[in-house]
Formats: sequence, structure tokens, C-alpha cells
Amino acid sequence: MLRLQPEQARRIVAAPAFRELSSARAKLRWGLSFLTLFTFFGFLALVSTAKEALGSPVAGSIVPIGLVLLLAISTLVVVLTGIYVRRSNSRFDELAHALKQEFGQ
Repeated sequence: MLRLQPEQARRIVAAPAFRELSSARAKLRWGLSFLTLFTFFGFLALVSTAKEALGSPVAGSIVPIGLVLLLAISTLVVVLTGIYVRRSNSRFDELAHALKQEFGQ
């Protein structure tokens, strides 16, 4: 395993590319996490306040609205994960590669 000297670590942390990478990852991570938590807790609040409405069927079928919402939330989580992976594999990997080249790692 590669061991960095304290001075090397300070130079890497002070590099604009590292700051950009760190900031971009944090913004995306927190944004997607907030959206996921908001969705989950919103669904829980809906379940606790509108049980009857969630149990009623979707127009023209026997499938309850609550099940449709649950499937939509599950799909949303998969899509958000895909967004993070795509962004990570494109932009974040480019920034990490640039850092590795700049600091000879």
C-alpha cells in the first residue's frame, strides 16, 4: 500500500482538482440522499395519515394506490443509484485520474 508523506497529503488536499472532486461528490451524495429520505419519510407520513386512500384501487383495476406508490419509490431509488454511478464513472473518475497524474500516483 502506498504511504503518503504528510507534505504530499497536504499538497493533494490543497489542489484545486481535489477540492472540486470532493465538493462535487459531496453535493451529489447529499442531494440524492436528501431526495431519497424525503421520499421515504413522505411515504411513511402518507401511510400514517391516509391509510384508506392508499388502500383504494387505482381506477379500473384491483391494484391499490399504495402499492403503485411503493413501486414508484423503489424505481426512484434505483434511478437515483444509477445517476450516482453514471456520474461517478464519468466526471468523478476523470477528476480522480487527473489527480493521480498530477501527483504521480
